[in-house]
Amino acid sequence: MPPPRPDRSLERVSTATASRPRVPAPVFDIGLAALLGLLASATTVGATPDHHPGPAAFGLIWLSVAFLAVRRLSPEAALAGTLAALYVYLSLDLPEGPVYMLPAVAVFFYSFTRPLKTVLAVVLGVLVVNTLFQSYALDSSRDLWISATVSLIWLGIPTAGGRIVREARRARSREREAERERYRAEERVEMAREIHDVVGHSLAVVSMNAGVALHMADKHPGTPDGVVENLRAIREASNRALQDLRATLAPLRKGQQPELRPTGAVADIAALVDGVRKGGLAVDYTLTGDPALVPVNVAATAYRVVQESLTNVIRHAEATKATVQIACEPGALHVAVLDDGRGGPLHPDRMGQGVTGMMERVQAGGGDFTAAPRPGGGFAVKAHIPYDRKESR
Repeated sequence: MPPPRPDRSLERVSTATASRPRVPAPVFDIGLAALLGLLASATTVGATPDHHPGPAAFGLIWLSVAFLAVRRLSPEAALAGTLAALYVYLSLDLPEGPVYMLPAVAVFFYSFTRPLKTVLAVVLGVLVVNTLFQSYALDSSRDLWISATVSLIWLGIPTAGGRIVREARRARSREREAERERYRAEERVEMAREIHDVVGHSLAVVSMNAGVALHMADKHPGTPDGVVENLRAIREASNRALQDLRATLAPLRKGQQPELRPTGAVADIAALVDGVRKGGLAVDYTLTGDPALVPVNVAATAYRVVQESLTNVIRHAEATKATVQIACEPGALHVAVLDDGRGGPLHPDRMGQGVTGMMERVQAGGGDFTAAPRPGGGFAVKAHIPYDRKESR
């Protein structure tokens, strides 16, 4: 029974949500502030039976509305402006009641946008100022503890509301990120399955056919030694590639990120060259210096450069001989792969993934990379990779 395919519902929901038209933030802020201003203005009329609001009351209300409209740009300005307008409003003995709503809204948004410690310090300061203003500046007959209690309720409810909404939004954000990570894990599992089925099957077939050919060669003693060596090299290379593929894909099939560690060292290049020789290409290999000086990442880059360069020689160069030169110097590694093939210019727009990958690897390590025809014929790939000796193994 084939394994189930990953659920695409999250992708569809995310796409639908992303394509939904959204109100621009400035329009939303101004609209919300205006709505609150209309509500406060309408409810201020008749707030007290013996006092009717005049132009000053509505002017201060809409001044607070103006400060609320910029709450996203500066929550501090919105909070300070609405509180100042409130205290001027109360000092003029204008009708109390709905006007307290506007600073409370500013407190809510300040609590929503700022860190908890900052919010607590600012709200505590506002609590003290408002308590003293209500008890001494506004009405000296009002009990201090009653003013403090009323102020605590007036400021505490929007402060708690802002923090609750903030944490709820952060929780939803974490849930969405977890959903996206699950979706990515399902994608990795599907990708690993497809790669294993296609590439793994092909490598297994190559190894099997090479084994069958070797078996048939054993039954025919007249088979040339070069053919037998090539068949063994094909079988060994395909088996190694299949093992590496399975090791790389194993974490992906579990929905995990693969652990991409550097593979290949300077000491392994000799075996790589020997495998190419078994395929029929004459390769001269020279190594100078101490490979132990070379850090792991630099050594892995050099190994991949030699591997890809020899692969290109076999596939494209029509060469009869190649030369690999490795120079391990203190502070830098020099790599050169030369061949006597047909050469020819390398157009940037026709560079394959191999040359591009080598160049990116070397440049990522801060090195220099060149791939160009040789003056006397053939092709040359050269890399200079610096390193810090403290990073040496």
